[in-house]
Amino acid sequence: MRRLLVVALLLFTGCAGLKTGGQTLLEDRIINTDTVWQGDYLIDGKVRVVGGATLTIKPGTRLFFVRRDRDRDGLGDAAIEVEHASLLALGTVRQPIEFRSAENDPRPGDWLEIKVDFARKLQLSHCLIRDSAHGLHAHFSKGSLEDSVLRNNIDGTRFGQGRYVVRRCLVVGNRGKGLNFRNSEMEIRDNILRGNRAGLFIFETDRPLTVVGNNFVANRHHVRLGDFFRGDIKLGRNWFGTRDRQKIDTLLYDRGEDATIGSLWAEPADSWLPGTGPCPAALHLEPDAELFGDGFFDAGAVSDGQTIYLPGWDGSAYAFDSRGQRVWKQALGEVADAGPALDGGRLYLQTWGREVLALDRSNGRPLWRFRYPESAHDDHRQGGLVRVGKQLLVPAWNGRLYALDAGSGKLLWKQDCGAPLRAAPAVARGRIFQPSGSGRLSILSLDGQLLTTLDLGAPLLSTPLVTAGGVILVTRGGDVLALDDDGRQLWRRDLAETCYYGAPVLSDGLLYLATAAGRLHCLTADRGEPLWSVDLAGPSYATPLIAGGRIFVGDNRGVMQVFNALNGDPLARADFTNAIQSTPLLIDGRLVFGARDSRIHFLRLRED
Repeated sequence: MRRLLVVALLLFTGCAGLKTGGQTLLEDRIINTDTVWQGDYLIDGKVRVVGGATLTIKPGTRLFFVRRDRDRDGLGDAAIEVEHASLLALGTVRQPIEFRSAENDPRPGDWLEIKVDFARKLQLSHCLIRDSAHGLHAHFSKGSLEDSVLRNNIDGTRFGQGRYVVRRCLVVGNRGKGLNFRNSEMEIRDNILRGNRAGLFIFETDRPLTVVGNNFVANRHHVRLGDFFRGDIKLGRNWFGTRDRQKIDTLLYDRGEDATIGSLWAEPADSWLPGTGPCPAALHLEPDAELFGDGFFDAGAVSDGQTIYLPGWDGSAYAFDSRGQRVWKQALGEVADAGPALDGGRLYLQTWGREVLALDRSNGRPLWRFRYPESAHDDHRQGGLVRVGKQLLVPAWNGRLYALDAGSGKLLWKQDCGAPLRAAPAVARGRIFQPSGSGRLSILSLDGQLLTTLDLGAPLLSTPLVTAGGVILVTRGGDVLALDDDGRQLWRRDLAETCYYGAPVLSDGLLYLATAAGRLHCLTADRGEPLWSVDLAGPSYATPLIAGGRIFVGDNRGVMQVFNALNGDPLARADFTNAIQSTPLLIDGRLVFGARDSRIHFLRLRED
C-alpha cells in the first residue's frame, strides 16, 4: 500500500520524488529524460537512466542508499543503473557529491553499485563513494573518475571492456579490491591506494595500461593478478611503501605466489610521491587580529565554542572571543604554560607556583586553589590538566598524579608516577595512562589504583594518543610505540629523531607527529608504517591540529605551516618573529594560537 501511495503521489505531482524528512525519496523508477539532482536523496530500490537521457548530479548533492536485500544474496539491492545514457557527477572541493549508505551502522555492501553500460558520457569528480558492493561498475564505456574517495566498499570499482581514467583519488579501506578491472584501457595515475585487501586487481587485460605516480601503502597486496591471467605486466614508477625490493615482491601477487599466472614488473620510486590523492582548496593565512601580553604563550588554547581561554608566562589567564576582543584577564601570580581544562562553569589552570586554580569561566574570578609540594624538578614545561567524571587530574612536577574534586578542589587521591610529570594523562576505557619524564608509563584505574608500570627507556614528555585498541606514545629519543590497554606492545617504530612536547594526533587511521628535529611524520595508526615525512621550517615542540583534511603546525622559528593531510604537500605558511609551541585552535574560520612574541595571533583562513 505504501509503495502504491508513493507512486500515485509522484504521478500526481510530477516531481522527481517524494519529500520525506528533508530528503527526496526515490524507489524503483526509470528516468528517460534529462534530469538534474540537487540536494539530499534517499534511494530505496533501483533508479535506471535509459534512452539517451543525461543524469546530472550537482555539487553538494548527497545520495543515501537504503540497505534492503530482496534477493537474499547478502548484498543491498539499491543502485543507480545507467544504460545507453550519460552520468555527470561533478562535485567541487568545497561541495563534493556523496554516494553512501543510509544506515546508522554503515558497512560494505549496504547498497549495490553505480552501474554504467554503454555510456555516452561518464564523468565523476570530487565524489565520495562508500559502503557499496561494487562501487563504480562500468562496461563498454569511456569515462573518468577524478579527485574522489572510494572508501569502505567491497570493491571500489569494477571496470570492463572500455577506456577509463582514475586520477588523484583516495582508495582506502575497501574490503576486497580497491580498483578492479578487466580488458580495459586504463590510466591509473597520482592516486593513493591504502588499507585495501588488494589495492589494484587486474583480472585480465590485453589493452594499454598506465599505472604511474601512485602511492601504494598498507594494502594486503598492492597489486594482484587474477587467477587465470597468464600475461606479464610492467608497472610504471610508483611508491610501494618500502625501498626493499624483496618486500615489494611479497606485496605484488603474481607468479611468485601462483605459478599458473603471469608476472608483475615494478619500477619502485625511492620514497613517497607528492601530489597524489584529492587536494583541499588552495588556502591563504591572512592576519586578522592580535592580542598582546607580557610574556610567552606556550599553552594551547581551549574554547567552549564562543569564548577562548589561554594562560601565559606573564602570570595571567585571558578570555577573548574569536575576533580577538578581550572578555577578561585574571592574574594568576605565576607563569602558566600547561594546557587548561574546561567544564560547564569553570576554567582550570596550573602554574609554576605549583598551584592549581579553578576560575569562574564568565569573569575569571578564582573559585578554589590547591597547592602541592616543591621538588627538584620544578622547572620547564608542566603537564596539562584533564577533566574526567567529577575529577580533575593534575600531573605534577614532583611525580605525583593528583585527583581533585572538580567542584571544590578537595584532594581525592594521589599516586606516584615517577618525577617529573611534564605531560597530561590520557584517559580511555576506564584507565588513566600517565607518562613521566623518568621514562615510566603508569596505567591506573579511575580511582587511582596502580594497575601496571612500564619503563620505556627514555623520557616521555608528550600526552599519549588514545586509539581504539590502546594508546600510542612517543619517547624523547624518537621511539613511537603502540600499546594495548594493559601495556602490551603492539608495534614500535624508531624515528631516530628527538621529540619533546609535541604529541601525536590521529585522523582517518593515520597519526601525525612533529619532532624537535624539524620534521612532520605521517604513519599508519594500526601498524606504524611510515607513509611520508616533510621538513618543517624549524624544530617543533608543538602538537599539530588536524582539520578539514589539513595539518596546522608551528615551529621554533616562528613559522605556522599548513600541509595536505593525505600526502604532506605544503598548502600555506605564515611567518612570525618567535617560536610557536602551542597547538592552534580553529574557530569561526580563524586559526588562533599563542607564540613567544608575547602575542595571541588570529589568522583568517581564505580559500580560493
